[in-house]
Amino acid sequence: MKKTICLISLGCPKNLVDSEKILGDLVNNGFIITAEPKDADYIIINTCAFIQPAVKESLDVINEIKKIKKKTDCKIIVFGCLSKLYRDSLSRDKDIDAVVHPDNLYQISSILKSLDFNKSYQKYISAINEFNYQLKKRPRVILTYPYAYLKITEGCNHGCSYCLIPKIRGPHKSYPEKEIIKEAKNLADFGIKEIILVGHDITSYGIDNGKKDYLPQIIEKLLPMNFKWIRLLYLRTEKISEKLIELISNNQKMCKYLDIPLQHIHPDILKKMNRPVIDYEKIIEKLRKYIPGICLRTTFIVGFPGETKKHYQFLMDFVKKIKFDRMGAFPYYREKQTSAYNLPHQVPEKEKIERLNKIMSIQKDILKNKLKKLIGENVEVLIDKKTKNQLIGRTQCDAPDIDCEVQITGNAKIGDIVNVKITKTSAYTLTGIINKK
Repeated sequence: MKKTICLISLGCPKNLVDSEKILGDLVNNGFIITAEPKDADYIIINTCAFIQPAVKESLDVINEIKKIKKKTDCKIIVFGCLSKLYRDSLSRDKDIDAVVHPDNLYQISSILKSLDFNKSYQKYISAINEFNYQLKKRPRVILTYPYAYLKITEGCNHGCSYCLIPKIRGPHKSYPEKEIIKEAKNLADFGIKEIILVGHDITSYGIDNGKKDYLPQIIEKLLPMNFKWIRLLYLRTEKISEKLIELISNNQKMCKYLDIPLQHIHPDILKKMNRPVIDYEKIIEKLRKYIPGICLRTTFIVGFPGETKKHYQFLMDFVKKIKFDRMGAFPYYREKQTSAYNLPHQVPEKEKIERLNKIMSIQKDILKNKLKKLIGENVEVLIDKKTKNQLIGRTQCDAPDIDCEVQITGNAKIGDIVNVKITKTSAYTLTGIINKK
């Protein structure tokens, strides 16, 4: 009798890629997928532990699945970032059947099979060196059509003082070029319209193999493939090269969109964050000059230890002046295993939330004014989904799930890129009609 699995994927797009690969491998090994946890023999939870709310969400989901286990006697497998960071406490939980290190995604099928036959198995499945073990043809279940993420790096070398990624995912590693091209070709053959290159820092692609500024060469090999759009997530501002700028500017397939998380702008706070203290305004001016129509997205942390009202005002003035096309922010979360945890002058939680609300209110007004200028204009939109009454899509300025959406009247298929006349806008939504020309 075939066994049924349900996989719950939490966290970022990088996690989602892992989930899609796990599902593909499980299907290839004879398992049946269900979206309903109550119908599953095995429930896999791909967890996130980047910041405290992500940890809480992961633990909440685990606790909900434990309730289902009491009724169905399913097996619970915890995978991903939480399994690395909280391995001991998760391994002691009698309701959890296996805790799997995030490197071991292609071992899950054998782990599931062992759960039924080996009562003395090791509960925590530690890391194995399988990073370059993935060159074999591997199936993948795409959950995001008409777009798909292509993870090209893992881990990070930068050591930002607030960040757990190096502890969870290890140092920066570049996926083999041969594997990236092969996977991209498979996605193109599958009919993916937008491919999104993703990693903790894709501008560092190849440095672990002695290759400098190699990201443009990877992109050049993707351009002839049958993708309509190619998007880049996430980039270190100081590593954006002349060659990369030229490539984005001169190729229609390249989304004129860069996600460059700055985290802060005041030199005092950047030093405490262990981030480069450089002239970011000058870099932004250069990007806007040499990539006409570029949409710049960034993220900021407010309430970092030692952030005074003066530092915060400096950040707000920068946001008002630069007028980012898209922006996110979140309060500083004090993570025990980071060097920032012991920094003095921690900002009170109430003050962090007040600062967050204020800076996001400023950005909301900036975005509303930017979107309002699109009324009456025609924009290209990729159709992501259909509801009963309308189509939902995105412009090149909008990455899935984090930016604006376009609500459209007209007829089109999912995956079509259509010309839409914008008739109305709000803070995070555009409304329009397909222009039949």
